[in-house]
Amino acid sequence: MAQTGKSAASAGFTLLELMIALTLTGLLSLVAYTALSLSLKAMRHGQAAADQAQELRVGQTILARSLSSAVSGSLDKPRYFTGNANEMRFFTPVPLEAYNMGGIYHWRVLAGQSESDQLVLAVEQTKNVNWFQDPEGVEVRHILMGNLASLRFAYGRGGEEFSTWEATRVRGLPDWIRVYLTQKGQEPLVWFIHLNVSDSRNGAQVP
Repeated sequence: MAQTGKSAASAGFTLLELMIALTLTGLLSLVAYTALSLSLKAMRHGQAAADQAQELRVGQTILARSLSSAVSGSLDKPRYFTGNANEMRFFTPVPLEAYNMGGIYHWRVLAGQSESDQLVLAVEQTKNVNWFQDPEGVEVRHILMGNLASLRFAYGRGGEEFSTWEATRVRGLPDWIRVYLTQKGQEPLVWFIHLNVSDSRNGAQVP
């Protein structure tokens, strides 16, 4: 009987051995959890960076397509393009929504505010070319980019850059637009957009 009791005791775990085993298990679980957490964080960061890059590409494409197709005027205004550092207004045959093709649209591109009071690059569109009768009328509004730290527009003719532009005063549309923007936590960016517009510039005066 004494030998049987001794064999049973030697076959089990002591309290110290059990505590060591539990400690090692806890450490291994902590290491595994930390590795998994870091992996998920890296995946989220990578997805956020990919989403941000996609937002940049889409925003730049939409803006470049509409501006490069800007038309010099309408029946009511022979030349129309007005802009400052915070917004620009112009006519374009490019609609914000692909299914809504046909006609000339009035676009307002601006540094706006989101519902959470964040700076955004927004576009407002109306098909009312008599914009001066209802300058604040909006049929479609899209946010092209959010989470911005800064945003401003500049207008150029030749090698000169201006902070404002009035097509009726300078007798024509700008040759190009620069969009200066910075997303929060990112390096500043500059979009250069060329306008494919042919205007008479005899006697033109820059702003």
